[in-house]
Amino acid sequence: MSPTLEITDLKVHFPGRGGAPVRAVDGVSLSIAPGETLGLVGESGCGKSTVSNATVGLLAPTAGSVRVLGTELAGADAKTLRDIRAHAQMVFQDPVTSLNPRMTIGAAVGEPLLVRGIARGAALKARVGELLEEVGLRAENATRYPHQFSGGQRQRIVIARALALRPALLVCDEPVSALDVSVRAQILNLLVALQTRYGMSTLFVSHDLAVVRHVCDRVAVMYLGRIAEIGPRDALYAAPRHPYTRALLAAVPEPDPAIQRAKPRVPLAGEIPSPANPPSGCRFHTRCPLAVEICRQEAPELRMVGESAVACHLA
Repeated sequence: MSPTLEITDLKVHFPGRGGAPVRAVDGVSLSIAPGETLGLVGESGCGKSTVSNATVGLLAPTAGSVRVLGTELAGADAKTLRDIRAHAQMVFQDPVTSLNPRMTIGAAVGEPLLVRGIARGAALKARVGELLEEVGLRAENATRYPHQFSGGQRQRIVIARALALRPALLVCDEPVSALDVSVRAQILNLLVALQTRYGMSTLFVSHDLAVVRHVCDRVAVMYLGRIAEIGPRDALYAAPRHPYTRALLAAVPEPDPAIQRAKPRVPLAGEIPSPANPPSGCRFHTRCPLAVEICRQEAPELRMVGESAVACHLA
């Protein structure tokens, strides 16, 4: 079965000071099967959001390939991008800025259907009501404005809008990080239920490894514009192969103090290097406690170690 999303050697560079490009994404390859949820994790600035924006055509790749349902987005014309966006929709981090404050939520949710000529009039009103109820809101709320809803309710509205065209791929860029802890679980459970109901593929971008463990089938770990490790969720959490993955998991706090004290500590030196001037060899070697000479000289390729693909000479 062909993947819903296939990214091959994706590079997204931005102009930087002094002429050196900022290598936000520098050779990422991944794929998502139909009905699968892939989590993309890493520290702030590693390139996660850049990958998600390139996936739906909001950013043009510098090099590489992005295919959604077999259609190439890199270098695509405006019509191709418009057509593919019916199959690839995005849920952004901040539900406040994702909604036009001058539009009722009914108009916001129904806009994709109206623009595509799928429904109008009474049929549009009925479909908008169905979408709102699918995400746990009442149909009569369609006449209200975004400021009349809480943050969690606004994210439900954004999700309803994203689902209006029944996309094959849903890209979620930190969809719960702007919400109160009390409503995060509700939104996550809603996303899982909708993904199961419609069989969508999902790219779930987050820095929260506990959230990713709850919703994802596979996990890809990014560091400084590249994939450090990618594999099945359970295998990656149980036996992380890359030193950076181990450090990320060790940093996740445990609610039980006894378990927290027993967790191994993985010290990391220094700060993340600048993507405008990445280190030679393995990009993690400047912070890795296990680095040896080959790590400083030669960039590791992803290779299978157990069930995961790992970019580490020592894995």
